[in-house]
Amino acid sequence: RHCVNLFFILLTFWTACSHCAMDECEDDLGRAQRCMPEFVNAAFNVTVVYCVQTGVTGVTKSCHLCDARDRRQHHSAVYLTDYNNQMDTTWWQSQTMLAGIQYPNSINLTLHLGKAFDITYVRLKFHTSRPESFAIYKRTREDGPWQPYQYYSGSCEKTYSKVNRGFIRTGEDEQQALCTDEFSDISPLTGGNVAFSTLEGRPSAYNFDNSPVLQDWVTATDIKVTLNRLNTFGDEVFNDPKVLKSYYYAISDFAVGGRCKCNGHASECVKNEFSKLVCNCKHNTEGEDCSVCKAFFNDRPWRRATAESASECLPCNCNGKSSECYYDPELYRATGHGGHCRNCADNTDGPNCERCRDNYYRDSAGSRCFACSCNPVGSLSPQCDDRGRCSCKPGVMGDKCDRCKPGFHSLTEAGCSRCSCNPSGSTQECDVQTGRCQCKENVEGFNCDRCKPGFFNLDPQNHQGCMPCFCYQHSTVCHSAEGYSIHTITSTFDRDAERWSGQQRDGSAVNVNYSPSTKDISLISEDYYPVYFVAPEKFLGNQLVSFGQNFSLNFRVDRRDSRLSAEDVVLEGSGLRVTVPLIAQGNAYPEEDTKNYVFRLHSTSDYSWSPSLSAKDFQKLLHNLTAIKVRGTYSEKSAGHLDNVSLVSARRGPGTPARWVEKCTCPQGYEGQHCERCALGYRRSQPELGLFSPCDPCVCNGHSDTCNSVTGMCDCQHNTDGMSCERCKDGYYGDSTVGTSSDCQPCPCPGGATCAVVPKTKEVVCTNCPAGTTGKRCELCDDGFFGNPLGIASPKRDCKACQCNSNIDPNAVGNCDRETGECLKCIYNTEGFFCDRCKDGFYGNALASNPAEKCKSCSCSPYGTVGRETSCLQVTGQCRCLPHVTNRDCSACEPGFYNLRSGKGCERCGCNPIGSTNGQCDIVTGQCECHPGVTGQHCERCEVNYFGFSSSGCKPCDCDPEGSMSAQCQEDGRCECRPGFEGVRCDMCQENYFYNRSNAGCQQCPNCYGLVRDKVNQLRQKLQELQNLIDNLDSDEGVVNDKAFESRLKEAERAIMELLNEAQTSKGMFNVREERLRWFGHVHRRDTGYVGRRTLRMELPCKRGRKFMDREIFVAEVDKDLLKRLGNLNNTLTTQHKMDADQIEKIAKDANDTSTKAYNLLKNALDGENKTTNNITDLHKKFNDAKDLAKNLEKQANKVRAEAEEAGDKAMKIYANLTGLPSFDTKSLEDEVNKIKKEATELDKLVDKTDKEYTELRDDLRGKETEVRKLLEKGKTEQQTADQLLARADAAKALAEDAAKQGLKTYDKAKDILNNLRDFDKRVNDNKTAAEDALKRIPGINATIIAANQKTRQAEAALGNASADAAEAKSKAEEAEKIASAVQKDSAKTKADADKAFNDTMKLDSDVDNMMKQLGAAEKELEKKKAEADQDMMMAQMASDNAKEAEDNARKAKSAVRMVLDTINKLLRQLGNIDKVDQSKLEQIEKSLKDAKDKMAGSELDKKLQDLDNVAKSQEDMISDYDRQIREIRSDIENLNNIKDSLPKGCFNSAALEQP
Repeated sequence: RHCVNLFFILLTFWTACSHCAMDECEDDLGRAQRCMPEFVNAAFNVTVVYCVQTGVTGVTKSCHLCDARDRRQHHSAVYLTDYNNQMDTTWWQSQTMLAGIQYPNSINLTLHLGKAFDITYVRLKFHTSRPESFAIYKRTREDGPWQPYQYYSGSCEKTYSKVNRGFIRTGEDEQQALCTDEFSDISPLTGGNVAFSTLEGRPSAYNFDNSPVLQDWVTATDIKVTLNRLNTFGDEVFNDPKVLKSYYYAISDFAVGGRCKCNGHASECVKNEFSKLVCNCKHNTEGEDCSVCKAFFNDRPWRRATAESASECLPCNCNGKSSECYYDPELYRATGHGGHCRNCADNTDGPNCERCRDNYYRDSAGSRCFACSCNPVGSLSPQCDDRGRCSCKPGVMGDKCDRCKPGFHSLTEAGCSRCSCNPSGSTQECDVQTGRCQCKENVEGFNCDRCKPGFFNLDPQNHQGCMPCFCYQHSTVCHSAEGYSIHTITSTFDRDAERWSGQQRDGSAVNVNYSPSTKDISLISEDYYPVYFVAPEKFLGNQLVSFGQNFSLNFRVDRRDSRLSAEDVVLEGSGLRVTVPLIAQGNAYPEEDTKNYVFRLHSTSDYSWSPSLSAKDFQKLLHNLTAIKVRGTYSEKSAGHLDNVSLVSARRGPGTPARWVEKCTCPQGYEGQHCERCALGYRRSQPELGLFSPCDPCVCNGHSDTCNSVTGMCDCQHNTDGMSCERCKDGYYGDSTVGTSSDCQPCPCPGGATCAVVPKTKEVVCTNCPAGTTGKRCELCDDGFFGNPLGIASPKRDCKACQCNSNIDPNAVGNCDRETGECLKCIYNTEGFFCDRCKDGFYGNALASNPAEKCKSCSCSPYGTVGRETSCLQVTGQCRCLPHVTNRDCSACEPGFYNLRSGKGCERCGCNPIGSTNGQCDIVTGQCECHPGVTGQHCERCEVNYFGFSSSGCKPCDCDPEGSMSAQCQEDGRCECRPGFEGVRCDMCQENYFYNRSNAGCQQCPNCYGLVRDKVNQLRQKLQELQNLIDNLDSDEGVVNDKAFESRLKEAERAIMELLNEAQTSKGMFNVREERLRWFGHVHRRDTGYVGRRTLRMELPCKRGRKFMDREIFVAEVDKDLLKRLGNLNNTLTTQHKMDADQIEKIAKDANDTSTKAYNLLKNALDGENKTTNNITDLHKKFNDAKDLAKNLEKQANKVRAEAEEAGDKAMKIYANLTGLPSFDTKSLEDEVNKIKKEATELDKLVDKTDKEYTELRDDLRGKETEVRKLLEKGKTEQQTADQLLARADAAKALAEDAAKQGLKTYDKAKDILNNLRDFDKRVNDNKTAAEDALKRIPGINATIIAANQKTRQAEAALGNASADAAEAKSKAEEAEKIASAVQKDSAKTKADADKAFNDTMKLDSDVDNMMKQLGAAEKELEKKKAEADQDMMMAQMASDNAKEAEDNARKAKSAVRMVLDTINKLLRQLGNIDKVDQSKLEQIEKSLKDAKDKMAGSELDKKLQDLDNVAKSQEDMISDYDRQIREIRSDIENLNNIKDSLPKGCFNSAALEQP
């Protein structure tokens, strides 16, 4: 029975272990599957808690008891779960029956597993006999109740109230514990096992995955074994202690077999951060036992994994709108998906965030939901449609119903109210809040019923409402003029072109074509360049009254391929020009049908006139309209037709009123309808503006009463001149503005020169001296001239211009010496007496007229120039270069050289001519440019693992890593092969070798394969002979007839039959058959190539025939006599083409038949070879390819034949057409040729004449061209001078800006310094305060020292009294000693007393000596303290001195800071008073700042601050030391007082002496 149970236990254990391999949570395809942790002994090395159920008393020691102090007798509970070794058994042992452990008392062994496990079995091995009754309990959670697992008892009903050896029927509670007496016998006395299988006898054990009851039944976090009753022989009833001690519980092994409970969702358990065992969960689960789904994986309920399904947790489908969800059972039952999303983003809602929230809608992209945001006042509902549009109330519009419709206002609960606006002046819209109408641009008023100031004529047809007042820009007040009616200027072309003209884009004239039938005019262009219609005079001139009116026309084109432009209609006038496309302003594209085009002459952007002009400028253009151009052509050789041109205008007279004509209200000084004239006594202040010029009063300075009203020129008198008589006439001087008749007097200058009066000195100075002279009386040479006009100190010489070769600044002063003419201010890097040569370090032509061609910097490279020279040749600019350095400035190495920066010249590249792509190298590193696979600085060798050093580079070895000895090959590219390998790359096994995958190499075949090799060699020889035959067949370039082709196919058939026989004798030689199949494919391709060549040979005659036919057709058009030959040749060629096509077709069919025969032969040869199925399939495929090729050749032949027949038919048709041509009249042709020849002669003469005139004109223009070039050069020179001046101005401006920035920076630095100094001043004041506090503490320190000295003196006084007492005691003791000696002589009776008294006295004397020593030590200590007190006094004095010094330093620092602050404040005031940047002031400020910094540095403020800090720190240390010493002194004084108090007042231990 025990063997059967043990077998069952082992079988259960084996069954459980059969699942040990299920340790992967995904299969090989990545699909989830059930996984479980490994099967373990959950109790191994786990601590077992051992306790007795009830207390034990009266236990006495016995040698047989367990002794925990002796390891050999130590049997604690840890031995229950340790490693069970049969050779060295350990066991747990309880107390004995003598301690009262027998029933009803019990012992509990509790095993805490630390986590839930799926328990398979519980096994106990007893070191003693098994108990009579014990039970196993478990609990499914650590804080849960204990649940019975199994009862073992020989008295089940009595002890546990359970039926012995009961069983569970199907349908009963499978979590009930059973009881059995199977393991309750007293035998065996040791080593008895008890094994409990958790699923044994449970009906649902075979359907465990679907039984939650059993799944909970096997789950346990704790196991408890309760030992209730010992098995005995019955001798315990005698209560013999020895017998009772022999009964106890002992268990050698406690094993719990199971798996870490992870519900099939983890393959291992690990310890977490709290060292607690948890499952390493997969399948999107979590928890200690993988018992719940992860937060976002709740799409279906959590389930335990089974063998059929992993039951992994699935993610919720929130459409990317949420990362939170929960499991919804109702949703799962309804849809099969239980994931209910939480906190949906983007305003979405629903279990899957699949719809928008109420009052939200989804955007067009479908990714987000947006709030409808329907206006609650203007919308009928807060919900919108799928486009976000709300349902609006009457008069309300907008997607959100948040605004009124055009023409409505005041959004309320009832909707919007309709606007009441003037239709002429408004856009029929009003303010949605106030109802104020939205006026046109030039209209105002609540209802838009009046024009703005400066505008007039409220017109509903005007998009701007009112027209602007023109008034020649002199007035902004106008109104509609009376007496004007509408007048239209038209051109209807009823009789002629009405003086319309044509003009090309370059301004050249073109004739206009007039059509009497269609009554229109037209233009045509030979190319795509436009040609314009130009309006006649009646449309031009002052058309101011047409502003805001229409210019219309009818237009059509012959062909509708128009290319419009931005300049289809052009208006020019008053120096302005505007254009507009033809299709602008709503007009249509030009077509063959006539279209009407209307253009409004207005300045707003709505009418597309370009460029956009203001109303004033557009009116100004119409005021003097000089041209109206209409584009007439829009495509090449296509005409444009113009008709019914009209321009709306106005004129005085009866008719429909023209309300757009203005009548201005003119200001003072103006008159006329449009304020176009100056009033009497006024003049144009800017005559060049014409009528637009303002009118100012005439100004003649009292020398005229009238002036020209247009120009303002006064009719001057009294020797005055000028527009306003503002100056004296030439030759007169004075102040003509005084207004008297004697204002101007004759000048005192010779030669009638003009003069002027110096205002301050009233001196008359000549102002119009002869050229080259200057001075008050023209007595000096002018700047830029030299000489001696008056002959002072030297002969008289006229003033001449200095000759500086245009190398001076003409605007500069002092360019040359006024006496010698030497140039002093040469520019353009020139020098010399006449600025006639370049400076050192420059080169070029100093005399060149172009400044850019004058002297330029040498710019020699310092690396490539000899000695780093900066000079060069004056003419060429060539620098002196180092060896192998090139370029003018020595800035580059010669080709093939590098390392310019060496400073010694360039080094040769030395590139290998074979390994490098060229002789060039990197100009810095010298690295040559190598061919592929080549390396080295000079490209002199192959790279590693490359070979074949040549002009094309090196090739990669590509050695097979398995078959070659190394990756490097030999010079010929062959790799060094391992034994058994061969080939250039060592990638094949040698013959009679095979590849062994297990050894990864080529291994020699067995000896029997040598016979096969000999046979293969024979077959190779035959194959070579067959190959020679095929090569001979291929080399035949002639035409092979059918018999030769058939014989060769028969030879191939015989060879195939031989191959078949040989293949049958050597079936195992797959490689040989494969080679032969390849050979046959080669033969087939050869035959197919033969057919292709025959086809190509047939195509060549066809092509030659086509070319010949084309040539013949061309000849036939020129010569009629060749037509007949062409027909005959065409018939012959057609016949030949048909024959060739038939021959091609026959060859293709033969090739097809031959391929079929070859296929049948191969099929017969390979019928018996089952192992070559793949080769037959490949051959069959090749055959099909050949068959398709033959079919394609047949189709091509048919196509060629059809093309030949078609070409023949065309040739016959051409021949028929040519034969039907009429005869030519050669005489008329000759007359026509003579006529053309004559015209050509006349045209030649005309060309000669024109050429002669052109030559004369060119010669005349050459002189003018030279003058123009000179003027151009002069203009360039002046432009350069102006550029230089501008550059200097820019430089000055930049310098000023830099100075300003520098000033701001200086100001900021000064502010920073000021702040730092203020902070420093604060720190000085703080230190000063600290120093003052320290000084204040010095008297207190002195007082403390004085008090200490007083206490010291008091201590000395107290110690002095004690010394006197001690001396007195000593003298009394000496006297007592004398008395004792006398008494000893007289009385022996009192000897003992006397000895005793003597001893006492000696002891007292010793005490007195000790006291005296202590007093001496105290005196020394007092002396030491006194010396320390003196030192403290000295240190205090030093501290006082340091404090005074610190105070002096602080005063000095404060004074220095104040001085620096004063300086900075002064600087700040200066900076604040700066109006403009002055370099001298900036320098002065900078100097002042520097002085301030020097003063700060000289004052050594930082050092003084450091000194103050050190002094303060030392004072604090001294004060702390004083306090410490005072505490020590007080302690010493207290000790002395205690000593004093302890001294006796007298000698109290002296012996009593008898009275004499």
